[in-house]
Amino acid sequence: MEKLKYYVDTFNANDEEVYKNSIDNDHVYEWLKEEIPLFECPDTEVERAYYFRWWTYRKHVKQTAEGYVITEFLPNVPWSGKYNVINAPNSHHLYEGRWLKNADAYLSNYAEFFLKESSAHSYSSWFIDSLYALSSVTGKFNYGDKFLDKLVAYYQKWEDEHGLDNGVFWSIDDRDAMEFSISGRDENLQPMKGVRPTLNSYMCADALAISKFASLYGDSEKAEKFMKKHVQLKDFINDNLWKNGFYRALHYKNDDYKDILTNYTGEDVKEEIGYIPWAFNIPQKGREDVFKLLLDKDCFYTPYGIASAQINHEKFLYEKDHECLWNGYVWPFATSQTLTALMNVIRNYGRVDFCDMYCELLIQYAKSHYRITENGTKVDWIDEVRHPLRDEWSSRELLKDWGWKAEKGGYERGKDYNHSTFCDLIISGIVGVNTTGDTLSVSPIIPKSWDWFKLENLNYRGKSYTVIYDKDGSKYGIGKGIVIKEK
Repeated sequence: MEKLKYYVDTFNANDEEVYKNSIDNDHVYEWLKEEIPLFECPDTEVERAYYFRWWTYRKHVKQTAEGYVITEFLPNVPWSGKYNVINAPNSHHLYEGRWLKNADAYLSNYAEFFLKESSAHSYSSWFIDSLYALSSVTGKFNYGDKFLDKLVAYYQKWEDEHGLDNGVFWSIDDRDAMEFSISGRDENLQPMKGVRPTLNSYMCADALAISKFASLYGDSEKAEKFMKKHVQLKDFINDNLWKNGFYRALHYKNDDYKDILTNYTGEDVKEEIGYIPWAFNIPQKGREDVFKLLLDKDCFYTPYGIASAQINHEKFLYEKDHECLWNGYVWPFATSQTLTALMNVIRNYGRVDFCDMYCELLIQYAKSHYRITENGTKVDWIDEVRHPLRDEWSSRELLKDWGWKAEKGGYERGKDYNHSTFCDLIISGIVGVNTTGDTLSVSPIIPKSWDWFKLENLNYRGKSYTVIYDKDGSKYGIGKGIVIKEK
């Protein structure tokens, strides 16, 4: 625990604790000691980012009259819903938080919140998929007699509000939480309705999750019904959104939704959302080479992370007086999705040749967790969005220049922003924890330069585990390679 104490003391010492929820800096060490898996590895920047992200995640744990919720912003923002909750990152919250020792206590009520709140459909998300992912770690799949009906009603509302006659879904970039994209804006930068890889992939994944829940509940009719929806969306995405060697958004020329496949417009642009289908294992095999573009400096690779749109497109970083731009800026929200997709390609599509790429991009992501203060001090930091070509959190710079306006969320709204995953990419990716069985197993993706790592106090389906990698057995003295110990 000495390492955890060191990191907590360091983060606390550098922190301006402007906003507090249920677990403040005075109590964070005891909470983290009880709740999180402890991780150590040879790369201190990766290790530090791991603990920093748990340290920031707990800031967003908020106790309410309806149980715990998880927030996106620490200050109350005018566009949030009840309890300052926003549904856009809820799936990231569940994927990340599922590794807490008491994940069920902190996240079950949060999940229930979105099955009854009208704001649950404000933004696109893969909520039911993430709820199944939570259950796959906790082992709790039974949420009561009315649970399936609630899932179906949640899905049905998306169909009622965003469904088209052909069984697919329309959205706009803003409601995908990806405003001012290249593909989704007209010549006046107004949003256009479109059939996008975002919501359609999410609904495809949610349909599969409902089918799985229904099977566990013994409801074969619902299981079959939603499996058909899943297959229909999967086929549509593969047959129609794959254009010119990439998954793309199709946007309407007019309001004739029925003719979307022939009567569409939009820039011929590669955007990071084109990788989202792989985050849910939707694509057919044979298209994985597009991941090589993540390391292409003319397409997605920048010094500060993965660009949200291709760098050599004429509208890359087009000018707009707004703090949230998805026209090439680097978003941890999307980085999390893309690295999850890459993880799936390695494991489920047999592309082990991409292991080095995953490690390189994850380490780059880890190293991005900082800010240089006005007096030149480097401090640990996570915010909304990074500039792809300059070392700055671009949204923060604009909001500061505008005087931290209240209608924009006030002072340091993006500090400790909870809008992405990182720890899950370590636990699911590097350590490689599989969540398909009652007994823990791992399929690690290990950086070539690492000779060891250890993850301990990992709670999985009611048991506690330690996972150790020791290349030659000299670090921990309990054997070579991977060792899994159950407490």
